[in-house]
Formats: sequence, C-alpha cells, structure tokens
Amino acid sequence: MRIGILVFLSIFSIQSHAEDISLCQEGWELTQSGNHKGAIELLNKCLKTGNLSDSSLARTYRNIGIAKKRDGQFEGAIESYNFALSLNPNDPWDDYVNRGNAWSELGEYEKAFANYDKALELKPNYNEAFYNRGIVFEKQGLNQKAIEDFKKSYEYGLRSPELYDRFFAHGLIE
Repeated sequence: MRIGILVFLSIFSIQSHAEDISLCQEGWELTQSGNHKGAIELLNKCLKTGNLSDSSLARTYRNIGIAKKRDGQFEGAIESYNFALSLNPNDPWDDYVNRGNAWSELGEYEKAFANYDKALELKPNYNEAFYNRGIVFEKQGLNQKAIEDFKKSYEYGLRSPELYDRFFAHGLIE
C-alpha cells in the first residue's frame, strides 16, 4: 500500500510540473500575424505559468526578442536575446544573428558585426549570418562586401525572396 501511494504521489508530482508551451505557441502565432504587442504579452505569460525547461525558456526569450524587434523595441529585443543566450541554448547562433539585427536597426554596426561573427564562429556556414552581415555592409555603402556575403549566403543554401531581391538590386540577376 505504501509503495502504491508513493508511486501515485510521484506520478502526480511529475504531472503537476509538466511543461506547458501552449501560450508560447499562441504568442508565436500572434507575432507571425503581426500582433507583436499581443505576442509579447502571451509569451511573458508563458514564461510565468508554463513551467518551461531551460531549452523552452531560451526559445521563448528569443521569440520575445523577435516580437520586440518587429515592434520597434530594439533595446528590449537585445535584452531578450541576452537572456536567451544566458540559458545556453542549443542553437545560440540564431540568438547572435537576431541580436546583431537589433544592433543594426539601432545603427550600431560594429556591435552587429561582432554578433554575426560570433554566429559564424559557432556555425561557420550559417547562411543567415552572411545574409544579415551583407545587409549591414549595404547600409554602410560597402556594396562589394555586401555582394560577397550575399553570394556566400546563397552558396550555403539560403533561398529567399529577400536574397533574390538583393541579387537583383546589385545587378547579379535580371
């Protein structure tokens, strides 16, 4: 009888502490549809009530950063990416690129480059890092360097309408 009670209590304890990412998923859907403020609100609720694993916490902070950046809250986005990185995510190169993009929006190009370079240090063929670094080169009027990075992003597998637009803008395709 005692063992049965202990097993029941153990199972109940595990079930009551199960991770619930439903609000996180709803928040991501909101930011994908353009409701960034609503997304941030839901993602923050998910942080508080979801009993998230470290991996889910890191992803949720990243998604908050994405929603904040899309909402024009660049400093807040950087703060969220910092939290995500502090949790040692499995894919930190994504947080470095996202943080670099937020720095770029603030005109802090050296900080943006430092983040893209860190992403490339961790994942040398990361096409998103090359693409976004190319955008910063463009902003600085360094078009040849931008073209080199756009070509590398293509070489490493990026196929996006945005990259096509960059190739077209630089006369690389018609």
